[in-house]
Amino acid sequence: MSQIPTGVPGLDRVLNGGLVGGHNVLVQGTPGAGKTTLGMQFIHEGATQFNEPGLIISFEEHPEQLHREALNFGWDLKALEVAGKLKILATSPAVFKQQMENSQELIPTMAREMGVKRILIDSLSHFQRVEQDPVKLRELLSSTLNGLKRGGYTTLVTQEVGHEESGEVAFEQYIVDAVIRIFFTAFKRVERRRAIEVLKARGQTFMAGKHAVYISDRGLRVYPRPQPELPVISLGAALQRVSSGIYGLDRMLEGGLLASSSLLVAGDPGVGKTLLTLHFLAAGPEAGEKGLFVSLGTDPAKLVQSAKSIGMNLAALEEAGQLFFLTRSPVNLDPDQFYWELRDFLDANPVQRIVIDSLTDLEPALDDPKRLRDYLYSLIDLFAQRGITSMITRQSMGEGGLEYDVAMVFDGIMMMRLKSMQDHLRKTLSILKMQGTPHDSGTRTVKISSQGYQVETKFEPTSAFLRHLQQGGGQGSTEETFTPQPTQAAAAH
Repeated sequence: MSQIPTGVPGLDRVLNGGLVGGHNVLVQGTPGAGKTTLGMQFIHEGATQFNEPGLIISFEEHPEQLHREALNFGWDLKALEVAGKLKILATSPAVFKQQMENSQELIPTMAREMGVKRILIDSLSHFQRVEQDPVKLRELLSSTLNGLKRGGYTTLVTQEVGHEESGEVAFEQYIVDAVIRIFFTAFKRVERRRAIEVLKARGQTFMAGKHAVYISDRGLRVYPRPQPELPVISLGAALQRVSSGIYGLDRMLEGGLLASSSLLVAGDPGVGKTLLTLHFLAAGPEAGEKGLFVSLGTDPAKLVQSAKSIGMNLAALEEAGQLFFLTRSPVNLDPDQFYWELRDFLDANPVQRIVIDSLTDLEPALDDPKRLRDYLYSLIDLFAQRGITSMITRQSMGEGGLEYDVAMVFDGIMMMRLKSMQDHLRKTLSILKMQGTPHDSGTRTVKISSQGYQVETKFEPTSAFLRHLQQGGGQGSTEETFTPQPTQAAAAH
């Protein structure tokens, strides 16, 4: 059985290609969720994109009302009627049933003459006005839907339902080929968001779970829940090194990051995480690599100004098309929508380096730890599939630092801390994890000045501080000293 595209962005991906042609599809939903909008979009896109004429049977709204509602999304249903690609009929369930039982009646004859392929019935709930007895109602609906299937039409039938979490299974779900439910979900107790879920689809596979839905002035769009995929990376690509743009850090990394790898840059506020990632992007053009900085809340103009203070001209890179900025507000951020918007951007603007600043602003929208882990897997796999080397920043709280579910996802983890040293704070950097390559595991100091970002290759206390300790000033002190030795590989450079 062949599948036909619905024309609803994102929904065909959830359905792994579209609906099975000739099937009856029940679209259930709570009031205002978007059932009729989805149905009209299915009919409109079929007529305009796929040359499949449509028929809309309305038991509630007059054609003029549907015309007005469709124009809000830019759909000119009147023009389609004039072109013979659409017909809207306002009738009753009883008349429609009688018409479909006789192939010589008006509706079947008109459908054949127009070459109708798609039908929308809005809504199934009105059949209860014809028959109150549950058994007879089921027989009525079964005969009507079977008549549509015999005609070879792909039919969407809407139905109003109560609360989406009631757990009730309506008998209508048993007599149709597929069931799609669109509903509202609570978000942080102050907002409702639309979601869609495929409950059943005979003869095809589909993406399980709830997926985000938004209705704009162009109609309904589905943002499928991201799912991890195994990246396909050639061995040669995996062995390539990508410079961080910081000499001392590259020495700690045995020459740089592995191509297509992911690095979590975690640390205290104000320690320099964002500036480090900007160095990474600014070094890209020298290697012929474009970069993308994804900012969740920070104005790119402020980033450009901060980088300028340490000698980086990001504005020139942006003007030359070597660096892109993408900004999204963390307030009420939908993670699924963000994922697909980012994916669309990468499809249109191929880059080799990406920074997301920061995971701390994304996590509140992913409060379930398993959901967060799966989402990060999907995000990192998205980059790896495209050969993109990524850095993602995150603010770490306390000395413990990172949760296991977060840490396990990344190829590498870098921790940046503010350490109290006598009478001032010093910025430090250490690499906690780096899969597939040796690295310097020592703690190194970081200096940020007008000359740029500097990572020292060996961390030792100042001579003044040493004298202070030798004179006994360190007895009973809570200050920390660090004298790690560089690894053999680092010492060889």
